[in-house]
Amino acid sequence: MGDGGAVGKGKDDDLDNAYELLELEDDAGEKEIKTAYRKISLKCHPDRNPDDEEAAEKFDRLTRAKDLLLDPIRRSELDRKRKAARDLEERHAQEDAKRRKLREDLEGRESAANARSQAYRRAQEDAEARKKYLRQDMAQRIKAKEAELARKQQEVAASVAEVRETALDARLRLTWRGTAPGVETIREELAEFDLISMEIGESAAIVQLGSREMALRAVLECKSRKKPFKVALAPKEVVEEPVKSQVPEAPKTGERETPTETFNRAKSFDDWEAQMMADLQNLAKKQAA
Repeated sequence: MGDGGAVGKGKDDDLDNAYELLELEDDAGEKEIKTAYRKISLKCHPDRNPDDEEAAEKFDRLTRAKDLLLDPIRRSELDRKRKAARDLEERHAQEDAKRRKLREDLEGRESAANARSQAYRRAQEDAEARKKYLRQDMAQRIKAKEAELARKQQEVAASVAEVRETALDARLRLTWRGTAPGVETIREELAEFDLISMEIGESAAIVQLGSREMALRAVLECKSRKKPFKVALAPKEVVEEPVKSQVPEAPKTGERETPTETFNRAKSFDDWEAQMMADLQNLAKKQAA
């Protein structure tokens, strides 16, 4: 074993793990070193391991490790080197911890930035969805309003047509020979039949009564009475240039007229029809607004 030590003398560059080779702690004493050497050397001695080509090298390193640890100067140098290695490893570990902390901080900031970006993107998407919903809702409201306006226009048009038809059915045509009867004469003769207005021409007059029933009654009763004119239902196509009309007073400002009231106030049927169309257009404008 002495020869083994001589062979390895001075070759300490591969003995940084001398303690590990002998399975010792760093504070092991001389007795513990020798005991460990005897125990382990028996296992790796070349004579006991003839088939192991590395047995001699293992035994040599083990012997040199024992000699190194038993030499106070060489052991002190080994301990210094091992401590320096541990200190360096600890510094590296601390630096790794700092780098890990920096990396984690960076990742945390990136994660927070991504979260804010996603939140902003979601907010934009929600805002766009809200705008889209509002546009669709507004379009639906406008469409519904247009449909309601169209329906009301149709109702007004139907009401106008109905009043117009009723008015046409309630007209009388008066005819005479010779001198035309005066306005007051016609008014007196037809006073009981709800006279509304009249249009007098040279040889005939168109008289507007309150209803078709009044017109029929006037025709029947005037035939049985002596009148200064003949009475008949007026054809709906008859249009004569008026000479004089009796027009009721217009309603007070702010009062809403019915189609019949508008008809009563008109100077002629054509004027009344024009006024009704103008009122219909005004209604459409108000509904649109």
